[in-house]
Amino acid sequence: MSRELFLRLNSMSRTLFSARAGRLSLWLGGAALAFGMFVRITGELVEGEVGAMDSAILLAVANKRTPWLTAAAVDVTALGSITLVVLFSAFTLVVLLVLRDRLGALQLLAASAGAGILTLVTKNIIERIRPEEAQQLIVVSGFSYPSGHSVSTSALYLTIAIIAGRYVQHSGARAAIFLAVSAVLIMVGASRVYLGVHYATDVVSGISLGAAWALLLAGFFALGSHRGSS
Repeated sequence: MSRELFLRLNSMSRTLFSARAGRLSLWLGGAALAFGMFVRITGELVEGEVGAMDSAILLAVANKRTPWLTAAAVDVTALGSITLVVLFSAFTLVVLLVLRDRLGALQLLAASAGAGILTLVTKNIIERIRPEEAQQLIVVSGFSYPSGHSVSTSALYLTIAIIAGRYVQHSGARAAIFLAVSAVLIMVGASRVYLGVHYATDVVSGISLGAAWALLLAGFFALGSHRGSS
């Protein structure tokens, strides 16, 4: 009887370890792919290979502007504003503290701080000027590359989705959460191009950089959680 119990426990522990190892590989592999995309886009930008494409996309989008699309774009882009991102993050942080999920709270804080630092450092290194080919429909300042809205929304909203996924057992529900976050990232990024304040590569690189940071943190905290429970 004891031997049978031992075998069952051993089998369960192997299954659990395999699942955690799979998630760790997924997070770190995704982080590597996302960061690789960011590096590639940055390299092509520095070499002057994306300027013509960026201008063509920006002008094509500007030609499709309509009053109702402009109003919608202004509303959508607010989802990436500092105010709303901080509010969503603060609310999530409070929930995590109530749930006594200290690792989750620390992960969220790290995502926020890292996104801000990565945006500031990269912008000041690249120093890309804001688009001038089309009228800017909102007032902005600072350099263009990468899109700060895209970095922050990607890093923070994806981190919130990853943490929320730990509390959701149904795989379909988890998939819905990540699909919803992906839709928000795409819409916010597209709104920045539509409003004439960013090039397409600013947005794609911002999403890639933010996602790389969020996925790297997911892998790191998954590893820390495994060590803490072992």
